[in-house]
Amino acid sequence: MLCQFRFQNFASYRDETVFDMQAAGIGELRDSLIPPPEGKFSPLLPVSAIFGPNGGGKSNAINALACLISRVLGRTGEDGDPFRISQHKCSPFLLDESSKSAPTQFELFFRTSAAQYQYQLSQLNGLVAEESLSCIRTPCRLRRPTFLFARSGGRLELGGALRRAAPQSLDPGAPFLSLLAAEHRFFPARDAMSWFERCRGIDVGAQNRNRQLSQTLGDPEAKARLLALLAEMELPVSDCAVREEDGGIVTTHTVNGRSYRLGLEDESEGTAKLLGLLPCVLSSLDRGGPLLADELDAKLHPQLLRRVIQLYTDPKRNPKGAQLIFTCHDVSIMKNDLLRRDEIWFAAQNSENASELWSLYDIQDKSGKRVKNAASYDRQYLAGRFGADPYFNRILEKI
Repeated sequence: MLCQFRFQNFASYRDETVFDMQAAGIGELRDSLIPPPEGKFSPLLPVSAIFGPNGGGKSNAINALACLISRVLGRTGEDGDPFRISQHKCSPFLLDESSKSAPTQFELFFRTSAAQYQYQLSQLNGLVAEESLSCIRTPCRLRRPTFLFARSGGRLELGGALRRAAPQSLDPGAPFLSLLAAEHRFFPARDAMSWFERCRGIDVGAQNRNRQLSQTLGDPEAKARLLALLAEMELPVSDCAVREEDGGIVTTHTVNGRSYRLGLEDESEGTAKLLGLLPCVLSSLDRGGPLLADELDAKLHPQLLRRVIQLYTDPKRNPKGAQLIFTCHDVSIMKNDLLRRDEIWFAAQNSENASELWSLYDIQDKSGKRVKNAASYDRQYLAGRFGADPYFNRILEKI
């Protein structure tokens, strides 16, 4: 489970940016929260939605996290797991001279069943500049982290649990965590890597979408769950299978007692999008990891979008604590019966063309009062009240 993500000097983000999945101390929708392990830990959010204007930095916020995850995973196992997050390019902020030559920095707090980890990675021109890992075992009485390793350039310092892991040489282009986990001998590294392996990303490419759907349809139990979800969402698809002759996907529609088969390419774009999305959702819920999705609302009816979100906010359907992190333009889901204030985020560029990220819960007026949870979030957002003005008002003024 993701607790918090910090990054700096990535794409349109110049300054340090914090994305927090730790629940604020507010009362709304508390039953949807992911409970903490025994000890002094915070409950976590099952969902976070990022809104904002085109070019504001929504996608780059998602891409920053995907970049770190794919960097740690490397290229191992790419062919065997169609659900893993694909490789993402890491580039610095290019609109000032100092940032161009500065490292991109990531800091990640995440939780497994055994511990909560803090992982840091700084890289420049594809090389690792700094890296470190520490953890707090669960359950715990005091939140005292155990130092595991720290790396600065070619120097490496190892904690007691990893002292036998000293390598003969360091690969300047590969995270040390990846090398440690590959040896399978050191539980903290293997456990930390298992979190990265549980992360999922929605790939809109048709080829990978077919691979994901084919793998789901090849598992009878997974296929049954997929068809049950389609029926629950009232999509008129009674069956779905892999075409033997070419590996394509075919759907079955039952009309007046007769069955008709269609190729996936003959389905509506919305149905094809949902069929590509649900295998990732099922994999995420099964593994209990984060699912990253850019423009999740694209081609989906608002009610279908709500139902996908509710798969994560319902503890009975999400017993392993999976998390859905996505960007979105559809303000119809910006409602207090679906999302908490700390689950609604905004991304926009400031006067220096650098992206900034903040949550609805962070917004305060001059007297220090926060946005009330009874407010009409969607209307206030469209009116530009939350700082991520989607430009509607300015467009209308020019008509």
